Amino acid sequence: MTRNQIFLLCIAVSCCLHLWALDRDWGGSETPAMAGEEIIVPADFTIAAEAPTENTLALEQMEVPDDSRSAESAARRRRRMARAHYFQRVRETVERYKFQYEADLSRLLGNALCSFRILPDDTFADIRLRRSSGDPLMDAAALNAIRSASGKVKRPKIVGRQTFLLSIAVKYQLNM
Repeated sequence: MTRNQIFLLCIAVSCCLHLWALDRDWGGSETPAMAGEEIIVPADFTIAAEAPTENTLALEQMEVPDDSRSAESAARRRRRMARAHYFQRVRETVERYKFQYEADLSRLLGNALCSFRILPDDTFADIRLRRSSGDPLMDAAALNAIRSASGKVKRPKIVGRQTFLLSIAVKYQLNM
């Protein structure tokens, strides 16, 4: 295989792995709803606008099967998707703040892996550098970007009020 073919194969495998990872529920087991939390139960039916005739059933006459397991799995799926969307918005907000540092960062190349906790009030705590980029300026800029993004993204109610631990790689690529 040529270098270009190997490179394209690596990109394809990476895309597949990323899509698989985004679909996974990394939050572990779902916690039951606490008092005061809102539970959304999706309903998938339409109500006819006309009066029922002898060939149609009125809504009161319809038997609704006890399908609580599928309703619970649909609710879990919606929470998982909302959580993934929320985490993506947090990553995008960190990306917006990564060049707001007092030094010239236009020539930096590399990434720093950082972790932090998202508290119930949507602020970030325990911001740490998990893997250095090798450049102290880049590491400091990445940590500053996370501190600056703290509290900027409001979580949807469906996500809940628990604390999350998130790890992201803040990437710097020649003026990007």
